Amino acid sequence: MFCNQCGRENPEDSKFCSGCGGSLVTDTGTKDDEKNISEKKGSKKKLIISTILGLLLVIGGIGAFFVYQKKQEEKRVQEYVEEMAINSFNMYLEVLENAIVISMYSETWSDAIDNGNDFNVELANLKDAYKEKGILQELTETQTEIQHSMKYLQDVPEGYEEVYGVLKEMYGVYVEFADQAQSPTGSLLSFNSKTNDLYSKFNSLFEEYLITMPADVKEEYDTYVDKNKNKE
Repeated sequence: MFCNQCGRENPEDSKFCSGCGGSLVTDTGTKDDEKNISEKKGSKKKLIISTILGLLLVIGGIGAFFVYQKKQEEKRVQEYVEEMAINSFNMYLEVLENAIVISMYSETWSDAIDNGNDFNVELANLKDAYKEKGILQELTETQTEIQHSMKYLQDVPEGYEEVYGVLKEMYGVYVEFADQAQSPTGSLLSFNSKTNDLYSKFNSLFEEYLITMPADVKEEYDTYVDKNKNKE
């Protein structure tokens, strides 16, 4: 490469003349260098923009996921509240239905003893009458529905642990009481004592349940009660 200023020959990759020290870089070379620098800056800028956009998309995706999760949890809680309200109302009604059957067992049992009749036969006849009318079958089917509902309610959302605990106790008493309606056991004295105790215990727990239930459960419960009153 020859110097444009002094004419001295220099190696091809030289940038300055070894004779006069003048620049050997052509305008084209300078422009190419500037173009390369500009392209590098442009690429870097695009990379930064792409990175920022990528981060925004990730943040937006995470935010959308949390919003979705929150909505799903709110939906689950609402469904839980509705199920709890319906379950407790149905359980209360079933205790009343079972109480009627149990009361008739006790009355028939007592009359048979007073009249000198075989109370086992009298109770069996009454039970057969209930079976023919489908009363015992209906009580059994409703008990199964309540049992399935209690299994669903086992997955307790935060803040509903206390009221669920009371409802669980109510359910245990209800099952014992319902069993006596399906098959009375013991002597008349023990039968009356046991069923009276269970009925009293259930009502005490139900009162506790009404006091313990959160506002949203109470609102749903009252709404369900009103709907059933209107049906009647």
